[in-house]
Amino acid sequence: MRILIIIAFIFCSQYAFSQIEKGSWLLDFNGKSVYDYEIDHTFPQLYLTLGYLPTDFLAVGIKYGGMGYLTDGRNRGTSLYSIFGRYYMNPSSKNFHFFGQLEGGLLAEYLQDAETISRWYFAPSAGMSYEVSPGLGLEVGLGITFMESLNTGQLRYENLSFSLGWMATISSRSKEALEESEQFFGRGSITLSAGSTLNNAFNQGLGNTLGFTETELRANPINISNSSGERGSVSKFDLSVGFFLSDRTVFNIGLGVINFSELGVSNATTFFAIAPGLRYYIPLNSERLLLFAQGNYEFGGINLSGFGTETTYQFYSGGAGVNYMIGPSVAIEVGTDFGRLSWDIIDERPYMFNVFYGLRLFM
Repeated sequence: MRILIIIAFIFCSQYAFSQIEKGSWLLDFNGKSVYDYEIDHTFPQLYLTLGYLPTDFLAVGIKYGGMGYLTDGRNRGTSLYSIFGRYYMNPSSKNFHFFGQLEGGLLAEYLQDAETISRWYFAPSAGMSYEVSPGLGLEVGLGITFMESLNTGQLRYENLSFSLGWMATISSRSKEALEESEQFFGRGSITLSAGSTLNNAFNQGLGNTLGFTETELRANPINISNSSGERGSVSKFDLSVGFFLSDRTVFNIGLGVINFSELGVSNATTFFAIAPGLRYYIPLNSERLLLFAQGNYEFGGINLSGFGTETTYQFYSGGAGVNYMIGPSVAIEVGTDFGRLSWDIIDERPYMFNVFYGLRLFM
């Protein structure tokens, strides 16, 4: 019932939560760094969008994304550096806006003892944003990417992408709402996160399969990209949903699916994961600063021919971290996990240490 109420609120509410104002900040980030004790590998990744509104309805900012595979003699990685400008429309509405965005920057792929491959890209897009509470906006967008050709040096069509996600907005109104909040969540509340749920065996498998131009570089829970050339398409769903069983205890379930299809090849590569777990919160500092302890179990797999699983893994982990509320519905989250990976394609059962960071939402 609570989910139905939230959906009805999103589409029907006329309450004013305008965050698109001069002096506001836009924030969207997530990432994870994993260390494998058995083979001495490190897998860092970070995806960040940071914007500022110098005037009402106009935002400018930077985007950075990257992931790596670091080990002695075999280091490699991919990264994105870009700037963007976004203009919001429909000023008569306080909580619903259309936007147009122009983004451009550099994509680079590094391989140790080889020349770094870099290409410029340009990406216009359009979308809609709805502020569901002070400091939290849901977004849906459609974009086209043009990328520099390695052969001719000219920009050419690269892909068409659809995305669904959220953006945190830090404004004077969100700060006022934060100060007025006495309790940010309780029994029956829902918490959401994306991008930091799946263990690195899953994510790194994707990075090893795809070229750097297909690497996911935003925290959108849903992203579908139709690529040109010989690459085909990539679709991604990555979401963690938690339900507060009490004022401090959360049952969390993480779901993730990534499908990669190549033009001219009938079999697709599909990665999937399901991750249930429990988290316990300890409020500090008038509940704005929250410590947590958690335990998780994750089951996942990879297949190369549709939905028939060819290899599976299991990951048991436990950890702790902190949430710091930057709005009445948005927190910055930093935490650690330590666990053991069991994968049917390797004989060892390596121990892995994770550091994860990103945004967490409370509704």
